[in-house]
Amino acid sequence: MKNKTKTLLRIVLYLVLTYVPVYILGFAFSDKNGSLTSVFAGNTLMLYPAIAVIITRIVTKEGFRDSFLGFGKRNSGKYYALAVLYPIALTYVSALLLHLFVVKNGSITDSAALSDGTMAVAMLLLSIVSGFATAVHGFGEELGWRGYLTPKLEELMPTPAAVIVTGIIWALWHGPLLAYGYDFGRDYDFFPYGGFIAMIVMCVFWSAILTWLTKRTGSVYPAALCHMLIDTVLTTNFMPFAVKANGEKFELRTNEFWMLIISVFPMIIVVGTVCMVLLCKKQKPASKASA
Repeated sequence: MKNKTKTLLRIVLYLVLTYVPVYILGFAFSDKNGSLTSVFAGNTLMLYPAIAVIITRIVTKEGFRDSFLGFGKRNSGKYYALAVLYPIALTYVSALLLHLFVVKNGSITDSAALSDGTMAVAMLLLSIVSGFATAVHGFGEELGWRGYLTPKLEELMPTPAAVIVTGIIWALWHGPLLAYGYDFGRDYDFFPYGGFIAMIVMCVFWSAILTWLTKRTGSVYPAALCHMLIDTVLTTNFMPFAVKANGEKFELRTNEFWMLIISVFPMIIVVGTVCMVLLCKKQKPASKASA
């Protein structure tokens, strides 16, 4: 009981240190459209989870053992490869679903993304390089969410529950930006609550994927890399599929909010579910052994 209380106090301290600066900066420098007017705020928001981990570990005298700071167990290379391939696959599967179920008229081959093959390859490569270059931001979040919060929650609850709770906390951490249209815009019913619900769903399934990568390697770096590549590859390469080669937008069967839900969420949910099942299977032998 004493250890659980200590763990809970560490979690509370970590969350306060993670949430407070982000909410202060997020509301103070919001442009009211889901972005920030301050370059400093924009460049530092993703680093606060890591800063919170460092301060929490020092203040509570926990130290830095079990911090997932190594580059991985033996044979971790394939998981680094998956961390790179998943965001690319997510982008193009989402583009295919967009044209199968959302675009009214026109073919995927008519899109701006495929109108110039050389440009499409160049954009993809540039977004991958950008993801690698900004991986420190992904590290800032993943050292916090997957490297600290999830393992701490696992001391209080089963792994699947810890993954879900982390996902919800991670989603709500984006609150100041979501309140003004971050990721999902403003043109949908029940704004901004629909955006909060969508972000929670997305983060819960991504939490499963990134936790699986972290556990399989014993390192936060694959998750950090995957995180940043999702941000750069998906955001750079998906939207050109919604636009014709001449710059006009395709006519859609729904608004952009539901366009994202229908196109992007299916693969996130499917892969996240698979990773959650794998995490559950990994947990069962351990629980039997301890019994």
